[in-house]
Amino acid sequence: MTVWRQFSKSCLIKSKRTLRQKGVPVINTSAEDYVVHLAGRVDRSRELGRTQSVRVVRRLQEIDPRVSTKGFRQAVLKAIFDDAVRENFFFLNDERRKKLLARLERRFGRVRTTEILVEECEILGCWKDRDSRFTPDAYLIDAEKRTVVCFEVEDANHLTPDKIIEYAAGWYTLEYIYWDLHLITYDIYGHPRVIVFPVAEFVAKEKTEERRANASYDLRHRDEPQ
Repeated sequence: MTVWRQFSKSCLIKSKRTLRQKGVPVINTSAEDYVVHLAGRVDRSRELGRTQSVRVVRRLQEIDPRVSTKGFRQAVLKAIFDDAVRENFFFLNDERRKKLLARLERRFGRVRTTEILVEECEILGCWKDRDSRFTPDAYLIDAEKRTVVCFEVEDANHLTPDKIIEYAAGWYTLEYIYWDLHLITYDIYGHPRVIVFPVAEFVAKEKTEERRANASYDLRHRDEPQ
């Protein structure tokens, strides 16, 4: 980790502690606010040739036009950009921060300035390079409430403990800048299930370690006589 990144991380922690001590309100949304009950509302007879998971996603999009299926990582990066930069330079007031960004843009141009900030801001770098390895079947960004909602349809591929851990890593990153990440899964009939963070991460980790231990034991003893 570079000196800059160490300094940035230290600033983030201090900023978060200061905000909480001052009692600054942090918007937290409930996953239940974004749950759509689709049971009985997914027409299995129409759109022949499409999988049931695609039909569930299409129904979500019909009900809420904000639901999208493409460009997840970049869309979230764009949505959280201003908040992440503001948090990274918390020691500057709005006027000084705007002047700094203006100087950077004059020197490097807007595109390169964005790239530099993504590299140097801890949260943006973590999201881009480490904590957004998952790609949901669909997602919704509620920028006004600082919330990202991910939808997974458990059709042929069920949600594994490893994948839940990946989502939890994303949750922890966004939580640093007071953004929420919710994960809502659907079965092929449209029944919803909310995955709660951070509890799910620890549960999933325990399950994963147990499975790996069992698999390792089986490999070590597979040639032993029964």
